[in-house]
Amino acid sequence: MAALIALAAIGVFAAGIFAGVIAVVSVATRREEHNLTLISGATDAVTWAGRRLNGVYVRAPRRTPAADKTTALV
Repeated sequence: MAALIALAAIGVFAAGIFAGVIAVVSVATRREEHNLTLISGATDAVTWAGRRLNGVYVRAPRRTPAADKTTALV
């Protein structure tokens, strides 16, 4: 009987983790769609976690202050 209770507790704990992951991904996706920020860096920790869980990232060169100074409009 104790083994059954322990197994049920582990199952409830695992279901809670799964529901938490789904909730984070859902909230992050909703924020990305609302803010239209998928082409830039993640705006906060939730959207960063959602991108990591979905395998989405932004590949962009890192900007440096020196590069900003040398760039000029012609």
